[in-house]
Amino acid sequence: MLFDNVPYGLPSYIFSPKWFYGFDSIIESVAVIVSILLVYYSYKCFKLTHENRYLYFSTAFLSITFAFLAKIIGTLAIYKPKITRSAVGSSIHETFNTLTPSYINAVSFVVFIFFMLLGFMILFLIISRLTWKNQRILALLVYFVFLATWISTIHYQLFYVTTFVLLSLITYSYYRNYQEIKSVNARFVLFAFSIILISQAFFIFIIYSRTVYVLAELIQLLGFIYLLIPFVLIFKKKPKKHKLVK
Repeated sequence: MLFDNVPYGLPSYIFSPKWFYGFDSIIESVAVIVSILLVYYSYKCFKLTHENRYLYFSTAFLSITFAFLAKIIGTLAIYKPKITRSAVGSSIHETFNTLTPSYINAVSFVVFIFFMLLGFMILFLIISRLTWKNQRILALLVYFVFLATWISTIHYQLFYVTTFVLLSLITYSYYRNYQEIKSVNARFVLFAFSIILISQAFFIFIIYSRTVYVLAELIQLLGFIYLLIPFVLIFKKKPKKHKLVK
């Protein structure tokens, strides 16, 4: 099949302890809702201000939304012995009945890796003040996303190391941004990305403990919820007076 020749193969990417089965999908469903709201609020800010960074932010979290949806589908494929009784679980199982659950899970995780890296890369583009006109740089970034996705299929820890590095750069840039503009919203964004950065550090070590995976999921969700706050505040007021990036 498509990924049969991938080095070390594609195992089932299930990191949750059995008692947490399904709960991680619920948490990620909340993350999907938060990401969709971020897409909505940032796009509304773009329509009000016509500032491209809000459009880029919306695009980034649309990509992250796709990433979480793929991961949810992949995990439900493995959890199906307990979940297929539900309407959602049954529809997923019937849709993919020609594929094995492990293969669905593996492919979904690769899709998750790609869209998550793409989303973080767009966020890096925003904070670096790059534009879509920088075609050579954009081509290099897209190449990096594809390369990082392929390498991450060898071992998922490489994916989380990559997201940690990207988020370190993003968080540092938002820290410098906050030092410049000293706004409440900039502080919220800085705290949010700092929390998400911590979650990625936890994800790196889930190979050693499934409990670490639970903590990582909860911390990541907290970061996304915290990130929603400044956009709600911006949308309730005049966007031009509440910038996230100078």
